[in-house]
Formats: sequence, structure tokens, C-alpha cells
Amino acid sequence: MGRVSFFAALSAAVIAFSAVSCSHQIHVDDTESDVKTAVTGEGEKETESGNTEKTTDDINSYIKVKKAKPAMWKVTDTKTGNEMYMLGIMRFATQYTFDLPDYVDEAYQKCSGVVIESDFSAAPDPQQLQEYMNHTIYNDGTTVKDHISKETYEAAKEYLSKYSYYNESMDGYSANGWASQVNGASIQRVENLVMENIDSKYMTKATQDGKEVLGLEGLSVQIEVMDACSDELSDFMISDTVRRAKDIRGFTSNLAYQYDCWARGDIDALDEEYYWNDRSSDLDDDYAKYLEVSLYKRNVNMADKLEEYLGSGNKYFVVIGVTHFSGTRGIDDLLTEKGYKVELVK
Repeated sequence: MGRVSFFAALSAAVIAFSAVSCSHQIHVDDTESDVKTAVTGEGEKETESGNTEKTTDDINSYIKVKKAKPAMWKVTDTKTGNEMYMLGIMRFATQYTFDLPDYVDEAYQKCSGVVIESDFSAAPDPQQLQEYMNHTIYNDGTTVKDHISKETYEAAKEYLSKYSYYNESMDGYSANGWASQVNGASIQRVENLVMENIDSKYMTKATQDGKEVLGLEGLSVQIEVMDACSDELSDFMISDTVRRAKDIRGFTSNLAYQYDCWARGDIDALDEEYYWNDRSSDLDDDYAKYLEVSLYKRNVNMADKLEEYLGSGNKYFVVIGVTHFSGTRGIDDLLTEKGYKVELVK
């Protein structure tokens, strides 16, 4: 697949992925390395040697939780006895991800169907697909250079060119598209990052087992998320990702930290309220709007849809991004507020 086409295929996944970076200070114990490091949530790594020049890095060398025990919830309607299970997932895997613990597979076996965020296995509506593609490019005669600063554009272009991701047609991509592309290019530099999502694994398994597969969202949600990210916020995300990814060791170790949080069930450490905290204060309203559309509104809609599925009487195994459970406005909290019994299974 060509570099430009890669963006179209990856953009929806990267929208969620690009935000995965915590901003508080993280200290990493590199007992097996001769280089002492301190990693910040934005992926910066300072080394005593001062040598950060490296093209790629292996995520497995930073992972500390070798046996994943991710957070999973059992939801029960105490009035009817109907049940479902919800598993929070990361959008990538490592050599330590599979096999998942027994309690996850046992929950899957009890269920008659699987629910994932977006089921794109069926052909999308052509009109909706065209609308989605129209939101990834500019159709008004402008280019990305009219929407982000010259400094950010030049830095991103230099970075993407260095790794053979840039060509002139990309100037027609939206600012949000550039943010996704820069992040995608950085992710490709992480060795042994397995782009086999847990949800796709269970979707395939469900199909083989003759179980029902349902989705919670369609392309229209991704369009709303793209529209919610202002040019100014996209500009910051682009420049900040380029800055972080220049130190690939810091970028990689930060992904490993996030993986470790997920693998030990520490979901609140992945709360998106922590993301991009080094932004300037004049972006606070932009980021609040972005979070409201990209996360909190989606959580409400997903909780309503899951309530509908729970009321059907069928037992579903729900597999969605872990950040939809983080913080105090997660899907588990919303279902609890609706009166359902929500129990953490570990």
C-alpha cells in the first residue's frame, strides 16, 4: 500500500490513537539498560548520554507487564437478570498481549454476540463514505498551509519527507488529517507494534463461531470528530507530535507505559483529560470541545446503545477502547447511573 493511501486506511483508527499520550511525569526504571532515563507523558526522554538519534525502537524492550490482566466489567440488569461483558482495549498489541487471561475468554464463551465500536465489515454507504472523504481534504481552493502555521507545516513536511511519507498531494489534506498522518508515521517507527486490534480478533472469532457481530458507531461519528478539532488544536497536535517523535526512544517508551497501564487494569491513568496538557491556555476551550465530541458525547451514545442491547435479552461481549471507561464520565459510570449493576472483573 502506498504512503498516501495508507492515510485513508488508517485515519479512523489514528483519530483515537493520536490522543494516547499522558502528560504527567512518568519515571521509568531502566534496570536492564546502561542509560538512565526519565520519560514525560508527552514522550520526551532525557538521557545522561544525550544521544537520542535513533530511527526506530522496540516497544517490547520497555514493557514491564508481561502478562496482561486488562479491566473488564460485568453489567447486570437486576430487574431482568440480563447480562453483558465489557472489555476495554488498546488500539495496538505487542508480543505480550495474547493470549488474554482466562476470565476474558470465559466471558466471550458465555455470550451469543460481540459488540465493537465500528463494524466496517459490510460495505459502507457510498454517500456517507464520500462525505467522510470530503472531510479529509480541502475542497474550497485552500491547502493545509492556509490552516496551520508556516513553522508547523515546514516541521511536519520535513519529518514526513524524512520517512518517505510526504508528497505534494498531501497539501490538500485537512489539518486534522495531517495530525493523523504525522502520528501514523511515528507509530510506523515503533518496532514490534502489532496492529492486530483485540476487537478485530474477536470479530473474526465471532464470525467463525457463528455469533452475531454488532457495531456501535458509523462513519458519521468520525466525521463529527474531525470537525470538532479546530485548526489551532490540529496545529498544536502536529507540532507536538513531531517534537516528541524526534526522540523515538521516548515516543516508544511512552507507548509502552500506556500499554502497561492497560495491561494491569489501571484505566484512569489513561484518562484523556491528561492528554496534551502542555498546550497553551488559549487552546483550553478548543480541547474541551474536542473532548466533548470525540469522547464524552460518544460515551453517552454508546451507553444508550448498550442499554438497548442489554434489554434485548441476548448476552453480548463488548470490546471498545479503554479510554471510553477512563475518568468519571466513562461508559461504566453512565451505566451505573442508569441503575445497572456494574462489576469490575479481574
